[in-house]
Amino acid sequence: MELVEVAELARGRDAGTVLVAHSQTTLRRGLEFGEEVVVREAGADFHAAVVVEIDFEPDDTLYTLILGTRLPPDLARERLEGLDPDRHDIELHELVDLLGDVRRLRPVDPDALLRPRLQRV
Repeated sequence: MELVEVAELARGRDAGTVLVAHSQTTLRRGLEFGEEVVVREAGADFHAAVVVEIDFEPDDTLYTLILGTRLPPDLARERLEGLDPDRHDIELHELVDLLGDVRRLRPVDPDALLRPRLQRV
């Protein structure tokens, strides 16, 4: 797994996405569609992320990433080393990812759940 370190993250077109220019990273290779990465902005928190779009420009490559859950430094380090079920708590990583997914869900109107549904005849 790659660490994508950038000075500043730019918001993407869609909610929960960020744009990263390859030239603004320390990456030694290009990222692939669907690749999972760890993102860190200028000494700030680590985040899980997934590459969902790649745009090629004449002088650079732009990646659109879905920004996932914040990762504590120890979990980020484990992911960057490569998760090994014999050494790492894989279920903890899955739970952290699941909590990040839940955070991105749209809120549900609790009153809508209590309203009776209309019956069609």
